[in-house]
Amino acid sequence: MIATQITTSRGLPALALALLFATAGLIGCGGDPPQDEPDNQNQLNQEPDNQNQDPGNQIQDPDHNQSFDPSVIPAYLIVDVSPTRFAYALDTRVTPRARAYNYQWQPLGEVPVEWTVTPEDLVERDGESNRWYLRDHGDVTFEACAVDALPSHPACASHTVHVADGPTVTLETPIGGDHFSGQNSDTVLVEGVVTSARDINRVQINGIDVPIDSDRRFSYEYTPNFGVNTIIVRAFDGLHPLDGLDAASFIWAPDFLPTEHDGTSLHTQLDTALIMRLGQNFFDDGSNPTMISDSQILTEDLADIIYLVLLFLDLGAQLPDPVVDSSGFYLSVPEVQIGEPRVEIDTTSTGLQIFAQLQDIHAVTSGHLDFADQLLNLDGSIEAGLAVFAEVDVEKTSANEPVTVELVNFAIAIENATGNFASDEANAIFELADSLLRESLETILLDSVNLSFIDTLPDLLTDVFTSLEEAIAYQPFDVDVGVGDPLLLEFYGQISQLLPTYLQGIEGIVEAQLAIETARSFPDNPGVAVMTSGPRPLPLFDESRIQIGLDLALINAIFNNLWDAGLLDLDISTMVPPSLGPLLQTGHATGMLPPVAAPPVGNQPYDLLLHLGQLELDLGWATQTDRFGARLAVGANLLIQDDAIAIEISDDPDIELWLIDSTEESPFLDAGGLISLIRNQLWPQIDDALGEGLSFSLPIPDLAGLDEFSPELADLDLDIRMTRPLEVREGFLILEAAFEGELFLD
Repeated sequence: MIATQITTSRGLPALALALLFATAGLIGCGGDPPQDEPDNQNQLNQEPDNQNQDPGNQIQDPDHNQSFDPSVIPAYLIVDVSPTRFAYALDTRVTPRARAYNYQWQPLGEVPVEWTVTPEDLVERDGESNRWYLRDHGDVTFEACAVDALPSHPACASHTVHVADGPTVTLETPIGGDHFSGQNSDTVLVEGVVTSARDINRVQINGIDVPIDSDRRFSYEYTPNFGVNTIIVRAFDGLHPLDGLDAASFIWAPDFLPTEHDGTSLHTQLDTALIMRLGQNFFDDGSNPTMISDSQILTEDLADIIYLVLLFLDLGAQLPDPVVDSSGFYLSVPEVQIGEPRVEIDTTSTGLQIFAQLQDIHAVTSGHLDFADQLLNLDGSIEAGLAVFAEVDVEKTSANEPVTVELVNFAIAIENATGNFASDEANAIFELADSLLRESLETILLDSVNLSFIDTLPDLLTDVFTSLEEAIAYQPFDVDVGVGDPLLLEFYGQISQLLPTYLQGIEGIVEAQLAIETARSFPDNPGVAVMTSGPRPLPLFDESRIQIGLDLALINAIFNNLWDAGLLDLDISTMVPPSLGPLLQTGHATGMLPPVAAPPVGNQPYDLLLHLGQLELDLGWATQTDRFGARLAVGANLLIQDDAIAIEISDDPDIELWLIDSTEESPFLDAGGLISLIRNQLWPQIDDALGEGLSFSLPIPDLAGLDEFSPELADLDLDIRMTRPLEVREGFLILEAAFEGELFLD
């Protein structure tokens, strides 16, 4: 019997405790749970027991005229049923349990009890065990009575369960693994039906309440995001909390880039795999190199590089010795020193214009000149300055044509020259513009600079532009998930065009082809999800030095091709914990959708989000087979490592899991255990394959051969650094960077 009120010795209401006992099914022989002190306000629905207790703390059994120790006699039982639910679906297997307590409400541990189940026709016993299958709708009562209770004070308790099928959701569209194109619609129709023996309180689609008609059908226009979307439909009947559930993952994209299979290999062609701009500031930012000290120089643009080429130009090595040796005229120039150069570079509609000045040329001279029967002493020096102007056309008209760098206009002139010879007469003669002495020296200087500069400039610029293509011409991706054979995906890239723009820079477009030798796992694969449909502007800024745009379609094409080659077709039977290994007979994971990289949503602190959708897990246990669906989303950041963009994937994916079907009422491994398996066993292998195996070489100018033009530049260390965070613009992941050169002089 249960008292209508229970009060503690401190006067605090204990109604909640009474309700707990009532719910669990408490029936005892000796009154309510013990209290520290008697409470005369309690009105118990039973006869008091204290007249049966003797002063020796024994209980008198009048039926047997014996005394018993109250600490070992079962007086109260509490009955519950596992698993605990508000209601139970048909064919659920349950186990009733009884906990026994003595007259002081102290637990007794295991005591023998006798079970009675009514009505019997609603249940089926599981062999000889105390487990029961619920086979029909209705209320089933499990009653337990302690075998060793006093006959005059029986200890019995019962628990009643409600058996009724919960709502069943059938999602008719979309189906897991579907692809939807924005060419057809910006929304996706979600339709299905709910079946239930009870009235349905409400239906939710991704947490939004939607109406159902008289036939319990629902229909909803869902607005998807780019990439993998997951629809989760829940139905509530007010009794079963979340038993009605169905889910499906699909891909929506504005368009799809088709892939081709020639019978042996899979190919994907991307016309704009990468875009790039070498901005005006890349060529010339208007500043000279930074002289940190006499032995350390920093460069930040191409003009700085040419500045150093001219600064270390060894004109003396270009001059013959002697430079003149003819009748009456002998001249040697043993040393030439060059002061600080000045270099300006502007981009034009066809290429580049370069203006350079060599100021403060100091040439040491020795020799003589026979003039008007006088032998003039030419020992001394010449101070001079000269200017260079060059126009260079840069062109690449197709992927199959080479980069051409052509010097189309070149002019060099002495701007000023002053002789400082030992002979004043020689100085006077040198001032005459048409004198043999001046013409000879100017011709020698111009020829030397002309030879050096013309040889240096086109080769230097050719190296700059051809290195862009060489960096991305071929790149293999070795991907190994650790299960099955490794996959080799090959990337072939070529610059399809270079487009100079006046005072803005030079833009380039890289087309690429991906190839992987494989049979197709998904012959109906519509192709690679792309963020935009049709032509799109190049989202490049004018003020940046180096901009490289990596088309998200390239990343997703790599994922798509690897997926179609079986990347996510995995044997996971060895991934379960050792304690479960003997029980798992088969384990298999299948990715019904390719991984898709998409821009982050909201304030997520990542460059990209990587989605894996409709990852289906089939687990064959010794006693049953379970099939789960899963959606994984994980953040990814991109960073520059060794002139390449590397993908750094978070090790903490967000996992959503749902049961697709099971041969039993409940899965063998619950959602928590399976999510732990995915997070700790399966995901690290996928992470290693996608993260460590994928990095993209960047079309970065290579100036490693500068020592061919000036030996002092052999130790120029060039480094690429990011100048602003990566961001997605018009479907391109835009990297903005600058290159810094650091030169240490002996």
